[in-house]
This record gives sequence, structure tokens and C-alpha cells, in this order.
Amino acid sequence: VSLITRGLVSFSVSKNKVIAANLAQEGIELARLVRENNIACDLLNGSGEWPWNNDPEGGRIERGRSFGVDAGDFQDMRCGSAVIRSPNLLLSCSSPLSFDGTYNYRSGTPTAFSRCVKIIPEPDDSDPDIPRRDQMDVISTVTWLERGGEKSLVLRERLYNWR
Repeated sequence: VSLITRGLVSFSVSKNKVIAANLAQEGIELARLVRENNIACDLLNGSGEWPWNNDPEGGRIERGRSFGVDAGDFQDMRCGSAVIRSPNLLLSCSSPLSFDGTYNYRSGTPTAFSRCVKIIPEPDDSDPDIPRRDQMDVISTVTWLERGGEKSLVLRERLYNWR
């Protein structure tokens, strides 16, 4: 009985870590999509002047701002005469994600997981061989409650202006 109980607890802990890792990676991928959409916007306009690190709402992404992202919550980003659907960076990351077949902030059963994504344009520890203005760090943090304590998983990736 003790082994079965211990196995069930280990399964639950492992399951939560896998969910957290996937949610954190999704946060990184949504930030990457913002970069890709900005580059596509520049190509559509043919201007060579659309910043690769623009916020979909307009202007540059604020240094160190944290936000919630949801794979189902997109907004229209105007690129001259074109419109591109881009992840919404206006969501709060203080509320827990819900689950209705996918994790989101809109509907479903509240979960123990929450996700915050922080973007740091021109990181202080930037790669010296690449201009700082062509680098940004994306830090995706997922926290959850497990067995009376808060756990967290952090993924970090550096994105570059590859144009």
C-alpha cells in the first residue's frame, strides 16, 4: 500500500512538471510569434523600418514587462494595409489559467497553474558579437500549487533579430 501511495504521488508530481514545462514552452513560442509577425509586417510593407520587437498594440515592447499569454487570445496588428493576427500581450498573469480542453484565461475550470512571460529587450548580458538592439530575452515562468506549497518552472530563451 505504501508503494502504491508513493507511486501515485510521484505520478502526480511528474504530471504537473510536464504540464508546467509545456505551458512555459508555449509562452516562449507565443513571444517568438510576436517577433515573427513583426518581421512579416516589415516584409509586407517593404519599408525595412518596422521594428522586430514591437508590441502588437504599437510601440516597442517595454523592458522587463510581464504579461499573461493565451494561445487562443489574438488581436489584429495593423501593418500598413495588411492585418496580422498576433498574440495579445495585454493579459494579466496574476490569475490562474483555466482548462476547457486547452489552457487559457477565458473559460473552463480554474487550475493550479499560472504563467507569466517577461520580455527583456537589449539584455544586459547580451552576446558581445551581436548588437544589443538585435537581442531580447524571453523568460516564461509557470507556477502552481502542489501538496501545500508553490512550485515553479522557468524557461529562458534569447531571441534575435535575424533579418
